[in-house]
Amino acid sequence: MSETTNSTVVYAITDGVAHVEIDRADKLNSLTREVFEDLVEAGLALKGSSEVKAVVLSGRGRAFSAGLDFTEMARIAEAGAATRSFAEEAAEQAAGAGEPEAAGSVATAVDIGERLGSARALAQKAVHVWSLVEVPVIAAVRGAALGGGLQIALGADMRVAGPDAKLSLMELNWGIIPDMCGTQLLPRLVGPAQAKKLIVTAVTIGAEEALRIGLVEEIAEDPLARALELARQIAGQSRSALVWAKRLVDLSYDSDFSTGLDAEQEALAALLGTDEQKQVVASRLAAMKARAKG
Repeated sequence: MSETTNSTVVYAITDGVAHVEIDRADKLNSLTREVFEDLVEAGLALKGSSEVKAVVLSGRGRAFSAGLDFTEMARIAEAGAATRSFAEEAAEQAAGAGEPEAAGSVATAVDIGERLGSARALAQKAVHVWSLVEVPVIAAVRGAALGGGLQIALGADMRVAGPDAKLSLMELNWGIIPDMCGTQLLPRLVGPAQAKKLIVTAVTIGAEEALRIGLVEEIAEDPLARALELARQIAGQSRSALVWAKRLVDLSYDSDFSTGLDAEQEALAALLGTDEQKQVVASRLAAMKARAKG
């Protein structure tokens, strides 16, 4: 097992499974700029690692994440008066008013930087980076997953919740909107109408309701143990096939049907006849033969 520790995020890799933990249990894993930076760093470190076949994302202690830390919220509120929205700056640029101000040149509540995949804001990158990790990512949700905490869980490919899970996008209670990919990812899971209902009411739901509407895939008494078990099962598959499977499903959100079908055939051609695929077939046939002998 190899382990890497940042100030707020810890991750270890064991037998092809990477376990990433937000390490602020005394603060219910509330989110700060440092947490966002550490999550991005961990995700980028795992991205492209041939050692990793599956990832489990969790929070230490009794909560997945209670959302934005109040100190961070205060910083954003103070900066809000000085903030010019990105949309305003883009509109001015289009109208010939000059280049938008460089990120960081003034105090801003909206932290816009270089793109990481589709994301430019730091908090969005902390969610989006898990879609850039090529292999499946599972969020193990124990206790509170509120606001930004839930949005981080939305960045995973699947979610296992504990019976005590409490999930909410509560940003409208603070006069803002879910700004960490939540408005874009939630409709993919629960549909646009249900997503709008959850966002505009800022309601908190439990694990059973989350399962009913498709926000989580499983409920387990010990969500971390179940997520790790599922990850180990996934890690028994061909890594190349796992990468293609995740890529193809993600492609279905953004491409037309014919593009997706062509990509399936591209994947098949890339996988068939490789040493990895031959080894998988040989192992599978050997196992079937052993079972047949009793």
